[in-house]
Amino acid sequence: MASFDPMAPRTLRENVTDLLRRAIIDGSLAPGTELNQAQIAEKLGISRGPVREALGQLEQEGLIRNVPYKGVYVTPLNKKYVEELYSMRGALETFALTRSLERAQPADIEWLNNIVEEMRRAGQERDAERLVQLDLAFHDYLVGMADHELLYKMWKLLEIGVRRCLHARHKIYQTLEEVVGSHPALVDAIAEHDIGRASQLLGEHITEAGEQICQLWSITEPADDETETEAVETAGRAAD
Repeated sequence: MASFDPMAPRTLRENVTDLLRRAIIDGSLAPGTELNQAQIAEKLGISRGPVREALGQLEQEGLIRNVPYKGVYVTPLNKKYVEELYSMRGALETFALTRSLERAQPADIEWLNNIVEEMRRAGQERDAERLVQLDLAFHDYLVGMADHELLYKMWKLLEIGVRRCLHARHKIYQTLEEVVGSHPALVDAIAEHDIGRASQLLGEHITEAGEQICQLWSITEPADDETETEAVETAGRAAD
């Protein structure tokens, strides 16, 4: 039997980071919510050290913002953030798609179709959390098909923000089945190696998603004369 190195136990910092990250992504900690280090430590029954380290990691990921002399807040999903995120996502996934079409095998098409069917079931069962996971799994697999290590690493950096936006976007559908959208047609275009059709469908899908999220979170968009700090505070009041 092959030998394996012992797995290092997860640190307290990692557990706290995951806990807060999930709460921000699923909206339990709404945009603009203030995160008090002492209060978090007290609620979790731990010292402030791991909480401070966790907040530092989340700030690097862009999920929270430290406003000088004010406090630490969950980053608002404002129009500028969403536009930047989805413009990067569009460029990255479109490039990945051109490489993925060249490499697509029948097994890949089968796997993507299986995800689409799982998305339909999750929508019918109104399982929003499962639907977010499947939606991301579809696009993650599509980028992975490109067989481009650096590209995939860049996608994983964007994925945290995309996951957060997907949780927000899925709240505006009348029925969750709508989330399936153009995914089946995109799989068909990939199977036919139709780069023009596939690129069009993917581009429209990402653009529409970004626009819907901007509309949903327009309350956090700063006015022309509003500072970034004021925008964070505005989002905090809206979340109360």
